[in-house]
Amino acid sequence: MPSQSRQLRLPTLFALLLGIAFLLLSTPALADSSDAKEISTPDLICHTSDPKDCYPRVFEPTEEFQKVHDDQEIPKGLHVRLNINTGEKEAKINVPGEADASLEGLPVEQDVVVVEPEARDEPIIPKDAPAYENAGKIKPPAVEAKAFVEAMKLLKSERGEHDPAFDASLEGLEDLAHDMYYGLKIVEDPEVVRSLVCHMIQEPYPRAKEAQDLPPRDQLAAAVLAASLQNNPTALAQVSKQWPMLMREYCADGMVPLARDVFRSIGPRLITDAAQHKDAANLMKARVAAVSGLIKDPVIRSQFLRFNLMGELARVLAHEEKEWATAQRKVGLFAIDNFLDEDMGAVIGQWPNSPKLTDEECKKAGLEAPEGCWDYHIARIAKANKSDKGHWSRDLQSRLAAARKSQPAPSQHEEL
Repeated sequence: MPSQSRQLRLPTLFALLLGIAFLLLSTPALADSSDAKEISTPDLICHTSDPKDCYPRVFEPTEEFQKVHDDQEIPKGLHVRLNINTGEKEAKINVPGEADASLEGLPVEQDVVVVEPEARDEPIIPKDAPAYENAGKIKPPAVEAKAFVEAMKLLKSERGEHDPAFDASLEGLEDLAHDMYYGLKIVEDPEVVRSLVCHMIQEPYPRAKEAQDLPPRDQLAAAVLAASLQNNPTALAQVSKQWPMLMREYCADGMVPLARDVFRSIGPRLITDAAQHKDAANLMKARVAAVSGLIKDPVIRSQFLRFNLMGELARVLAHEEKEWATAQRKVGLFAIDNFLDEDMGAVIGQWPNSPKLTDEECKKAGLEAPEGCWDYHIARIAKANKSDKGHWSRDLQSRLAAARKSQPAPSQHEEL
């Protein structure tokens, strides 16, 4: 009997132990099954086994901006932005008219950009359209200056130069001429242009007592013409139209037409007294400024070059008196800007067009220096100012030498 009881107890004990072991082993499996079910749910995206790294497949917006993952789906109608500080895409519930606080203080462009489907090489110009003027529309003043009207009358009057107010009127006209409107109005009148050119090249009349402190008339007339043309292409176009007719005109006391008088009279006057150097040099500065404006027109330029303009200006360089230093600088820069430096709008190849003369020839010519003496006098001026590394003559000397190298050699004729 006892042995039979022991046999029944052993299977029961074994079954109990086996059941306990099964329960212990099945618990982690159930947990793993539960976790696996959570990770594999279609509403979440998990890239690791850590549930904390999971996020909704469809972005769930709130009233605050939240980061949007690259593989999330974004519902329509949300306010989406790129955070300029983190470079991350963010989104929230859209509130119409709400300003973005993160953009405060940053420039915001509100222009509408229209993208044309195809760009044309040339603009379409309507038939009979007016020619384009790069100067734009010149707006007149509300009321024309009274001094301007009076000065224009005196310039057109046959004996206006004898009026005591003539010199003061010229000085006032120079100030007004820098205005594009008045500059154009001055040169629109052919009689005024002729009067200014004549006063610029002729010996001035004796000034009235009350005008003794003013610059000479020839200098003032040149300054008015220069100011009218300066940076005023519309005014230059007017003078260009009048130029052929103007060259057939005579000055009041002239014996030859301006076509002969203006070119041969553009250089410095004969000095008979040392006290005249200052006024003569100042006159040449004003004349060079006026000619610089005129020769922006290619036809007028070619005429000045053909009738020895650069030979007349070489006579300015020939002076050694200190009063001529600023006039010589004006002449030097005139040559650079108009003939030697393309960056300044110069037309390369037009000058120099005469052979270089020897030092002995230029020394012998003295103040009657011809065009071929530019090289000699520029070298002389550069040597006298060798301590000044930025002196204008150094730049002119090198540019002139380079231009000489590209100048065609003079033709050689053999005696038969």
